[in-house]
Amino acid sequence: MRRYKILTAGLLMVGAGAFLIFSNPQELPLWFIWLAGPLLWYAGIAISIGGVACAFFLPLTAREEQESLQKRRQKAETFVLKMSKFDRGPSPAVLVREVPSMGAFIM
Repeated sequence: MRRYKILTAGLLMVGAGAFLIFSNPQELPLWFIWLAGPLLWYAGIAISIGGVACAFFLPLTAREEQESLQKRRQKAETFVLKMSKFDRGPSPAVLVREVPSMGAFIM
């Protein structure tokens, strides 16, 4: 899995800025809301875009690459149902030589 920590931090900043701008909490002074809200909003958008760019364009570290390789190996294993246990006689040629994606169409 790619790194999304920077993206998450940016989205949290956008959320905090949106909360300050749109809810206008009475507990905080107005000057703080007007300064911190837009600052968090716009900086959060910029950091989110940077986080997406980092996740897509920076190379993976050795640990992340090893984890993704292990996941790919696990996905490569395919478990096949043994038809001989359920078969009462010789299998028709269709079941032996069919293309798996066309199985329902042939039958």
